[in-house]
Amino acid sequence: MTDDRWTSGEAELTGELRAMYAAPTDESYWEGLEARILARVARRGDVQGWWSALTEMARPALAAAAILIFVAGAAVMHTRQLEDRDAYAIVISAAPPSIETAARSASAGDGDAVINYIMSH
Repeated sequence: MTDDRWTSGEAELTGELRAMYAAPTDESYWEGLEARILARVARRGDVQGWWSALTEMARPALAAAAILIFVAGAAVMHTRQLEDRDAYAIVISAAPPSIETAARSASAGDGDAVINYIMSH
């Protein structure tokens, strides 16, 4: 590789970049720029800051927040319903006392039924 290859490539690139970023030669561009600058100066107090863009987004942001709160509330309600259903299923599916336990508690009388049931397990 020779040094001429690298320097000639840089010269071409430099020339293209200078042409791309050169100041406009059209007089109407400069007149339009001047008109925009003078119009801005004439407005003086009407200059808007960066925060003025936020006012345009306020309504859509509030709507998005309301939708988000609704979806989160629905998810919480659904989770609670699932937990309640699971708890109910656990209680319903608990094994009933065996026949032997029931027979013992019946023969022992009303007062001893609970004690007999606890002692048998």
